[in-house]
Amino acid sequence: MTEFKTIFFDLFLLLFFVLLNALFVAAEFALVKVRKTQLQPDEVKSDNKAKIALKLITSLDKYLAATQFGITISSLGLGWIGEPVTARILEPLFTILSIEDPKTIHTISLTAGFVLITFLHIILGELAPKSLAIRYPKSTTLFIALPLNIFYLIFRPFILVLNGAANKILNLVGIKPVSESEILHSEEEIRSLIAEGTKSGQIDQTEHALIEKIFEFNDKTAKDVMVPRNNMVAINVDENRDKIIQKVIDEGFSRIPVYKDSLDNIIGVIYSKDIISAAEHREIIVLQDIIRPANFIPETVHIGEILKDFQKKHIHLGIVVNEHGGVEGLITLEDIIEEIVGEIEDEYDIESDLEKESLKKSKKGIYLVNPNITIEEFNSKFETDIPADTDEYQTLSGFLQTVTGHVPEIFERIDYKGIVITVMKKSGNKLLQVKVQKLKNF
Repeated sequence: MTEFKTIFFDLFLLLFFVLLNALFVAAEFALVKVRKTQLQPDEVKSDNKAKIALKLITSLDKYLAATQFGITISSLGLGWIGEPVTARILEPLFTILSIEDPKTIHTISLTAGFVLITFLHIILGELAPKSLAIRYPKSTTLFIALPLNIFYLIFRPFILVLNGAANKILNLVGIKPVSESEILHSEEEIRSLIAEGTKSGQIDQTEHALIEKIFEFNDKTAKDVMVPRNNMVAINVDENRDKIIQKVIDEGFSRIPVYKDSLDNIIGVIYSKDIISAAEHREIIVLQDIIRPANFIPETVHIGEILKDFQKKHIHLGIVVNEHGGVEGLITLEDIIEEIVGEIEDEYDIESDLEKESLKKSKKGIYLVNPNITIEEFNSKFETDIPADTDEYQTLSGFLQTVTGHVPEIFERIDYKGIVITVMKKSGNKLLQVKVQKLKNF
């Protein structure tokens, strides 16, 4: 009976060290896998386990050291009891087989103990708890939080000494220990996680597209998003009052820049609501009095900073300038928001399908073209050699204004190396549609 109790105690001791090892392995993987965001604020307030778990995650470095210390102790314990426990378990077998030689008994016990301990250690002490912790990181963290915290408090002096010694060794070889604040997901990792979520159906395509645009958002500058100078609608302050009012009404924009003498001398911005008041009270409202200050933005500023500036100043429009102070274009709050949510069309943005398309064939040899087509695309479509590597223009509209020296009028014809370009539609200073025809002799 005493012998049976001894064997039972030995087995209990063996299983205890295996399970102890499993606890620390599960704790290690769970702490690395779980995120603070998985612990809800309400849960942390009401659940003591969640409160301790948050403490463990926040002080990750020292608690990971505690798990390593625990794994080492349990592994040493297994190694210490492995051979004698196995020998006592196999003792009846040795008696039955009449094996009395101590060396033979020791060899068999050592081999059997090694196989048994290795099997239990790998399967129950390593692989199973690791898989469990990776699969259920939050539940595992909550389960191990209290025992791990108690273990850390008991062995804290040893853990601090060992952890400090390890960090000193790392410093000696020029490696800086990783702090908790550095254990973060990079942008590439987050994008990869989102892509995996989209593939699995957890994140839909619209959400994926929006998140991708948010990541790309602050990579863009004012120059990337602005309405270029040649497409700007602006008002000359010296124009006739009635013409200014009519132009604001015709263009349909809520805010229009105002310049004096040239577009490089923007003196302010007119709001359409103020123009309506000016039109109704012509006798008492002076046009210059309703011009509001313009907000000037360097072309290299990132649009995230521009958005903050717009929010702070409660404005919707900025004038984009280059390093020399020349006007490059304008940028609106709508332009910035469209970089995230895509094109926003209001009642004034509605165009015909023809105007939206870069190019549409009308009849043999004649094409209707959107003047906003880039020079590279135009050259590719029509096999022309319009210079594209220039700072003077980027679009066909800009090229036409450069070669003519003015904004072409409707039905004005421009001949260039075997092609004839005729302006078909325009709104103010903005060209909307041109007709392109290639001459047969070229």
